[in-house]
Order: sequence, then C-alpha cells, then structure tokens
Amino acid sequence: MAIGTMHPSLTVLAARPAACVNGCQLDVLVELNTPAPLASAQRQPVAIAIVIDRSGSMAGHKLQAACAAAQQLLRQLSARDRVAVISFDNAVETVVPLGPPSEEAIARIEALRPGGSTALVDGWRAGLEALRDGQGLAQHHKRLLLLTDGQANVGPRRGSDVGPLVSAAWECGISTSCIGLGEDYDERLLGTMAQEGQGNLVHITAPQQLEAVFTAELEGLQLVIGRQLQLRLQPGPGVQLTQIHNPLDVNTEGWIDQGDLQAGSAPSLALGLQMAPRPWDGPAVVELLKVQARWRDDDGQVAMVEALLRLPVVEQSAWDALPLEEAVVSAVLLQQAARRRHEAMQSMDCGDEHASRSAVQRALDSLQAFKGNSAVQREEQLLGELLDLLSTNKLSLARKVMGSQAYMRARGRKLRDQEGRDVL
Repeated sequence: MAIGTMHPSLTVLAARPAACVNGCQLDVLVELNTPAPLASAQRQPVAIAIVIDRSGSMAGHKLQAACAAAQQLLRQLSARDRVAVISFDNAVETVVPLGPPSEEAIARIEALRPGGSTALVDGWRAGLEALRDGQGLAQHHKRLLLLTDGQANVGPRRGSDVGPLVSAAWECGISTSCIGLGEDYDERLLGTMAQEGQGNLVHITAPQQLEAVFTAELEGLQLVIGRQLQLRLQPGPGVQLTQIHNPLDVNTEGWIDQGDLQAGSAPSLALGLQMAPRPWDGPAVVELLKVQARWRDDDGQVAMVEALLRLPVVEQSAWDALPLEEAVVSAVLLQQAARRRHEAMQSMDCGDEHASRSAVQRALDSLQAFKGNSAVQREEQLLGELLDLLSTNKLSLARKVMGSQAYMRARGRKLRDQEGRDVL
C-alpha cells in the first residue's frame, strides 16, 4: 500500500468517561492518528531548497558542518527527488540549481566560502523561486530549509514584513523550516517564518548537530501523506469551548492549522470544555463536541474525517468518583507548559526576569504534582534546564530554547534539549 493511501482516524477522549448532570468542566484530547508506513510503501518524491547562511559569523566549523550536512542530505535523496542549494551573505548565490542529486552537486557545496553580511530574506526568496519555478514538481512535497546563525541585516528583517511572503508560499504548497544555530540569531524572525510556513523551528547549540537535524527534516518530508492539515472544533448544545491548551491560533473560518500530515504521526489538541447543567429528566447521553479534520491529499483533493464526543450523564457523586484519564491529563499539562514558555518569553521581553522564571517554575510545579508518564518526566527535565539558564542569566539562549520548544510542542513534533538531542 502506498503511503498516500493510508486513512487517518480521528479520536476524541475525555478526561472522565462521563459528564455531570449538574454541569462540569472537562478536559479533552483530540488526536488524528495515521498508520506507520509499510517498509515497501511507495513515497512521493520531495523537492528541497537548502538555504545556507555563509556570512562572516559562519566561518570555520559552522560553515563546514553546514556543508557536510547538506552533502549528507543529498546522498539520501533518490533520482526522483529534486534539490537546490542557495547560499547568502550580503548577496545571494545559487550553489546548486534545482535538479536531481548528483556527485557534481555535492562537489559544488564543498566550494562554499564565508563572506560578509546577512541578507536572510533574500536568500529565502531565492530558495522559494527555485521551488516555485521548478518544472515537473506537481507530485513533489516541497520544503525550504533555512539555516542561519545571525541577524538579518541586509534587506527585510521584520517578521511583519516577511510573514505574509512565507504564508503565501505555504498556500502554494511550499513549507519553510528554520534552523537557528548558536545564540546570536533572531529567534523572533525565524519563529514567524516557521509559523507562517508551517514547518519546523529548531534551535541547536553546536554545528555537529546539523546532520541529524537535516536528516530529520528529510525523513519527515518523506512521510508526508497530506498537506494543509486543519482541525475544527464545534461544541454541542449547552457546551462552551473554554480553552485550547495548545498555544495555537484559530483562523477566521474557525480552523486550526497543523502543517503537513505525516504517516505515523498523531497531531493533537488538548481542550477545555464547560458543560452547563442538564435537566434531571434529559437525555442519558449528551453530545459534547464534534471535531473535523481536513487536508489535501497527493492529488490535491480535500479529504476529511469527523468524530463526535458523546458521554453518559451521571449524578455529581458518581462523577466525582470517576478516574481521570492519564493520557488527557498528561497532554493538558504538556500544552500548558508550552503556554508557560510563551508567558516567560513575554515577561523577558518586558525586562521582568523574575516573572519569566516564575512562569517556568509554575509549569514545572504542575508537572511534579502529577506522577505521570515518561513524556511528563522528560518535560520536567527540559523545564529544569530552562530554569538553570534563567538562573545563570543566559537569557538570550533561554529565549531561543523556549521558543523552539513551545512551537514544536504545540504542533506535537519532536523537541530537542540544549544539546540538540531528540527528547520526544
């Protein structure tokens, strides 16, 4: 069976297996589960534009590692795939024009040399043009992979200026992932670009981590079975959606963007519902929530699945005695921790370092009060590392780590610790 023919299933799980007739607050976990790909499955080809910062700050081991990572990625591509390599300092150079991987392309990457300033957006735009203008890419999954270690100081540099361009590229089928290396890049700009491009946002501290990050980008793109995944939530009569715990926005049509749909993944939302009191002689089962998921398949057609959350109604004493579903509690805590990271970053931007530490500490305290699973334990480790950074006044690094972790957590993707290791 081809990867693209797999059928995702949508599940809705409540923190308790019933609702209370007197009214209740209820956390809910929504998951879109996709089967893992078969070893023999035929995947769609990919088209990748690798955009590498070659400014002066990248000189030495950084640029060497970036070139090695790009070369390694090319070696993992098939003849059906397409790749372009763009470099930028104050000017933009097409190192490898879009085409199939080859030994000649690998050799060209070796010749990259450091230069001057950082025309980041111009570099990104050149990668976009390579993918947008490429011939025969209708069936390819397209990704722009941007790597930088510094501030954009030539050309556009504000997220408000760049965001609409990246969003338009996404609408045309080209996603953008951003990799920030070290402590000096503009995480706000990269965060905006990753969000509008529906790609990944990765922070790494050491150049030797680049090969693993590039490989993960390729593997994720090869597992794509649908594009422009969105979820919509429709509470039932007498039910109010009080919270989307994931730090994600709802668009004007009521949909929540989730990026690409990958085989073997489980995009999820953690929610809070408030049900109003019910008549004692009302229905024994109530509909609390309808969830829809939609995406575009490999042929560009819209696919959709739906799920309903229906629960029996019980009296208060019986409801209070019901056990909590660990998976729901865990998911809520993890997404609340992502929101605390956002609070910490906002406090940091206002110069309130104490409030920033307090936000992270509150997240850690909430997790420690719940003797949960390994995912919660790993989150405790990450939050502890963040507190160490804040306590030692490594504020710039802490903000970059928090931003990447909150972004990836909200979308159910792999997080990395300070050393660049996968922790999810």
